[in-house]
Amino acid sequence: MRAQDDSNNWFKVICNKTANGKEVPSLNINGTNLQILDFNFLDGTVEVNHPITYFNCRKTHHNGMSLNLTGTRFYYSDINNLFWSSGCGNLITIFGNETDNLIGGCLQPSCRINSKTSSIVIVGCPLTIPMGLSSFFANMSDMVDPSDYRRKRSCGFASLISYNFNFTDDFDLSNRTHAPMQLQWGTLIYGECYLNDSSDISCTVNGDYCWSRLSSNHLCSCKRDSGGISYSISCK
Repeated sequence: MRAQDDSNNWFKVICNKTANGKEVPSLNINGTNLQILDFNFLDGTVEVNHPITYFNCRKTHHNGMSLNLTGTRFYYSDINNLFWSSGCGNLITIFGNETDNLIGGCLQPSCRINSKTSSIVIVGCPLTIPMGLSSFFANMSDMVDPSDYRRKRSCGFASLISYNFNFTDDFDLSNRTHAPMQLQWGTLIYGECYLNDSSDISCTVNGDYCWSRLSSNHLCSCKRDSGGISYSISCK
């Protein structure tokens, strides 16, 4: 990836130098630089390092509000992200673009039952993420039994996180402020589209996939047909 100055591009990639002199590609969304971790052209997604939405591991914790993607070319991917939380004995509630638009929530395991420290009890919230979500609000309510008042509360988070993020046994929140998240820049429509000689066709160097522009807002993209198996997204 390289820096782009053309404002007419779908999105602008900024190359920022780190302390060791390396260049890191980032997106600037509403004044916030988000480091780009991965880019998937055929899925229409870009994976970024996004601030953890609700985070009480530090005194200056986030207030639970995500970035506002309204007016940008992005929305939070509804198929490549999951809501995750850590802790125990808390009720997690997730709201959509408006605080009165409840998406859903989940209840964490009881602190009394689970012998692990709450900082590494990480659970997913099984709720459906609405398509086209441009912002969300995460909240964590203390549901601890009063008889448990002497149990020390450890830090926790509630946030949307990329579905392929691997939580390890030594996952430590104490120094973490960001988590990988998938932003959708293209909406997939599965079906057949044909690349012909008259099309303005572009392909990757290794020929793994190609694409052509059908209109100002639509691309036809396809993978190379491998193994003689025909798929609806195979190039024709």
